[in-house]
Amino acid sequence: MVGQDPESPRRAASPSGQAAIPEDETSRLAEMVMNLEEKVSSLEAEITGLNSELEDCRQVIQELASAFGGGGIADMRHDMEQMSIQIGLLQRAVSNAPIVAHDAGARLRIPEPKAYGGAHDAKEVENFLFNMEQYFLAANVEDEAKKVSTAIMYLTGDAKLWWRTKYSEIQANQVRRGYLGSSSEGN
Repeated sequence: MVGQDPESPRRAASPSGQAAIPEDETSRLAEMVMNLEEKVSSLEAEITGLNSELEDCRQVIQELASAFGGGGIADMRHDMEQMSIQIGLLQRAVSNAPIVAHDAGARLRIPEPKAYGGAHDAKEVENFLFNMEQYFLAANVEDEAKKVSTAIMYLTGDAKLWWRTKYSEIQANQVRRGYLGSSSEGN
């Protein structure tokens, strides 16, 4: 045989024409097959154990489902959705509500100022004006027009008569200005 190493063992040809496998290699392969068979059987045992545990889990789940009733989970899901909607509505209501600090003075009764009757006494006029300013502060009146209309309600006697006359003059001047303004625009 040309090209073969003279020191390599020659494999005898089997009757089928294939090369024969040495005995040490055959025993090694047989040992590997046995190891694989052992591993396969241990895996089969593990799979059987896992299938048994899976069946136990299924039974527990069925027992829990029957304990909650057929629609128990669906009922809980519905309740959770309703609560979620309510929480959303409450959050919107809280975010849209104006923030109002509790005013301890809101329940206090604010004493009304004494009326001014038109006396020609500087001290009485000053006291009336001071009392009106304090009243507006306590009542939280900031609008000047409201202050004037409120102060007018506390005028009596000559002071009220004076105001009525003054107010009529103011109204007449506004009418005249309006008349003069509209007639000058037309020219």
